[in-house]
Amino acid sequence: MSRIQMPDDFYDQTPDANILATEAVMNTIRTADMLFDQIGRLLRPLNVSAAGGLVLGLLRDHGPMSPSVLSDRLIVTRATVTGVLDSLERRGFVRRSANPADRRGQIAEITPAGRQVLQELRTLIHGNEKAWASVLTDAELRTYIGLLHRIQDAVAPE
Repeated sequence: MSRIQMPDDFYDQTPDANILATEAVMNTIRTADMLFDQIGRLLRPLNVSAAGGLVLGLLRDHGPMSPSVLSDRLIVTRATVTGVLDSLERRGFVRRSANPADRRGQIAEITPAGRQVLQELRTLIHGNEKAWASVLTDAELRTYIGLLHRIQDAVAPE
C-alpha cells in the first residue's frame, strides 16, 4: 500500500505547517493518481486514453464544443486537447468541423463509433468504481463526497 505519512521530524522542517492537512492533501493527490493510472489501464484495450474518455464524455453529454471550451472544462492546455482530439479523430471517435460562430475556430463532436466506445468504457469504469468504493458504506461515501466538495470549494472558490 502506498500511503503517505509525514516523517516524525515534520514540524522541525516546517514548523508552521499542519501535518494532518499535508497528509490529507498528499494522500488525495496520490489516490487521484492511482485512480487515473487504473482507469488508463482499463481503457488501454479500447485504444482510448483516460483524457480521451473524458473528452468523449463531455462531447456526448454536452454536445459539440470548441477545443478551447474542452480545454477549460478539463483544466488542461489547448495543446493537450488538440493532441487528444487528433488521436480520437484518427480512430474515428470524433469529427472536427468549422465553427459556424467563428470561422477561424473548430467544433468537435462525437461520432457514432465514439458513442459506442464511450458506452463500453463507461460500463468498464463504472463496474470498477463500484468495486473500489465498496470499502465504504453509502453513508461514508456521502460524507466523503461532501468533504471533497468542501475542499474543492476552498481550493477554487467560484
